[in-house]
Amino acid sequence: MPVEATVAAGAETPWSEIRPYIAERLALALDRIPAAAWQRAAELRLRAGREARLVGVGGLDLAVAEVVTTLDLEHCLEHLTAHSRYAWEEELAQGYLTIPGGHRVGIAGNWSAPGAASRAVRSVSALNYRIARAITGPAADLASRLAQGGLPLPTLLVGPPGCGKTTLLRDLVRAASDGLYGWRGQQVSLVDERSEIAASHAGLPGHDVGARTDVLDGLPKSIGMRMALRALGPQVLATDEIGGEEDALAVLDCAYAGVTVLASVHASSLAELHRRPSIARLMREGVFPRQVLLGSRPRPGTVLRVADEAGQVLGAGPR
Repeated sequence: MPVEATVAAGAETPWSEIRPYIAERLALALDRIPAAAWQRAAELRLRAGREARLVGVGGLDLAVAEVVTTLDLEHCLEHLTAHSRYAWEEELAQGYLTIPGGHRVGIAGNWSAPGAASRAVRSVSALNYRIARAITGPAADLASRLAQGGLPLPTLLVGPPGCGKTTLLRDLVRAASDGLYGWRGQQVSLVDERSEIAASHAGLPGHDVGARTDVLDGLPKSIGMRMALRALGPQVLATDEIGGEEDALAVLDCAYAGVTVLASVHASSLAELHRRPSIARLMREGVFPRQVLLGSRPRPGTVLRVADEAGQVLGAGPR
């Protein structure tokens, strides 16, 4: 019988983790949302001059009868930066912050300069709290197609934002580390630039990523991958959202060293991978003998297609 993906036993609702980073006036209104709705939620959207909205799976789109003000958003940002924006300048320059639990908060508003080194947000017009979850089991029905001889094959997870790439990658990391779903346990290095996969806080993973996993948290992917390769002796290396030339070169370094790479990339189709120069090189080199296309319908994490390095389809949808 297929293993169902379930929220980890004993997990609190996302609201209990997000609440400390919400302006108190809004938090009191959001307290009235039932726990069942929070369990289905994917995003909490706060836009100046509009009602707060909770959106998620199963058509969830709940407006909270409280209009968000610019002052509310400023108070939220104060909570997110522990009342010290200067100390969070580097993170803010990326347009988002990651809070304990792996939840990412995207920031919209007026920005001061195009240069990454000096970019700063002058005023906030909206905040999007993207809700992360510790879900176990999404890789169970897929694992046999991503392995050979009980060992994971280099795999690239492909899909648009919000389709469950990070959730599936986390479960693949745990499977590779703990030897689940018919795989043999391996030494794993996880390069978690945005703290979304392991949800590390004060250096310790907040999500279960396996007993044999070493986490490099907050490092740029290209730097973290090479550090892990030199110092941690991984058999498997995992990272999220590769994209630029430096990321691709680091992936190639790992592949040439015989390390199995598990990664994800933003793309709407497998064909699109060949139209992005840095990723196209990885495709030409045959770095990823498994490519998994994910979608968000009928639910995030839906497997649309599994293909090999030649683009041959190995399966459509979950078995």
